[in-house]
Amino acid sequence: MKLFRICIFILVFALLSKVSSAQFLLKIKSSNTIDSIAYLRGVAFDEKNFIPKDTILLYKGNNTIKNSKPIIGGIYYLYFPKSKQKVFLAIENKDTLNISFTDDNYLKTVVTKSAKNDSFFAYQRLEKDLSSYDSLYDSQIKQGRKFNSIQKTAFFQPKNFQLTIARNRIMKLLKPESALYIYFDVLNKLDLSIPSKKNYNGRVQFFKSIDINSPKLLFTPTLKQVFTEYLSYYPLQADSIIKGVDSIMLKLDCKSKSYPYTFDYLIKLLKNRDIQNNTNAYSYFIKKYVKQNKCKFLDPKLEKQLLEDFAKVEALKLQDTSVNMILKDTAGNDRSLYQFADKFDYTLITFFDPTCAHCMVELPKMDSIIRLIEKQLVLNIGKFTVCNDMMTQPLIWKAFINDHHLDYNYMHVSLGNDNEIRKAYDAYTNPLFYLIDNHGKLIGKKISVNTIKKVITGYLQNGK
Repeated sequence: MKLFRICIFILVFALLSKVSSAQFLLKIKSSNTIDSIAYLRGVAFDEKNFIPKDTILLYKGNNTIKNSKPIIGGIYYLYFPKSKQKVFLAIENKDTLNISFTDDNYLKTVVTKSAKNDSFFAYQRLEKDLSSYDSLYDSQIKQGRKFNSIQKTAFFQPKNFQLTIARNRIMKLLKPESALYIYFDVLNKLDLSIPSKKNYNGRVQFFKSIDINSPKLLFTPTLKQVFTEYLSYYPLQADSIIKGVDSIMLKLDCKSKSYPYTFDYLIKLLKNRDIQNNTNAYSYFIKKYVKQNKCKFLDPKLEKQLLEDFAKVEALKLQDTSVNMILKDTAGNDRSLYQFADKFDYTLITFFDPTCAHCMVELPKMDSIIRLIEKQLVLNIGKFTVCNDMMTQPLIWKAFINDHHLDYNYMHVSLGNDNEIRKAYDAYTNPLFYLIDNHGKLIGKKISVNTIKKVITGYLQNGK
């Protein structure tokens, strides 16, 4: 009997020790749920990035999650894979939460014994009630309506007004250093911001108002929004965008957890073909923050890949003579890029794949904008269009051309397996657009529908 009591004491002590060492504790109780499991995830940088934490077995009715390691604190969420629902939580280090669901509508029925999170759930329900604004905005965009920053702010003003009131009311109950307070505070600032490329003071004040090195800010869905909003104050030109990127990188602590996420986001941003001379910005960024950077945080394989990208981008510079291509057309005849370009004021070089969804959208758009530019600027523009997929059947290639009526001032050729040309033009993605003059000089690299006119007018204004 004595031995039994000793064993019980040891067991109880072990259990208490385990609970006391937990840095946060979640107790889940559910009934009448359509999902049998749920995932607990921590948000990082934005809603698409997450840190997996644990799996909850809902069909057992009760489940306890103990996290033994200290956490910084941030916004987490329960994801229900069958119904695709999300319920967000604010969790701080050493928090204990009792959560219950009593219906398939998890957000509607979720309850805790935490005033902070119950208020957060109410806020999410309000967001859902106001989601009609987002649906209407998306439908307007699909119908072709365009909004500038002021018009977009005015469109969402009724929604943002109600959400701001709700956030401010909850923030009065929170400590300023808490993750939920930081999250709401940044959302308020984002709602107040109206990016204008002429409002230099506005963009400075917006960026100053947010501590991008805050550890808890990373673990909310807003840090990416902050960078996107800030860079929206800059013109979509390489020399301007790089100033904004520099200000972000110089303010960011190299050793912070935010640094790799931010680096990855900016790398992808600078590849955007809507940024005029985007390859100049991309090359600058890799040179400064990879090749010359003393902040060693990259995986060696990724660093090697980025430096190889840098070498490719630098190999073909603006104002250099483009690499000539002699490729077979749809009839099997050899066609020269230089001979074709000599007949036009400018020639658009396009690399595409007939089965690529983006190509199906962008090539017809580019064709339309070129016809408009020709009329407006009284120019004759050729299109040397390269099928960039050696596996494509000739019938599919020709059907793409016919279906999209790509026949005015076109030369359609196939790259086949010519890897030297692919390497020379860094043509490893589709679609890809370059612009040359009638002497073969490269005047536009990796351009888009939105930048081709700027490239041509800029070239004309500078006296070629």
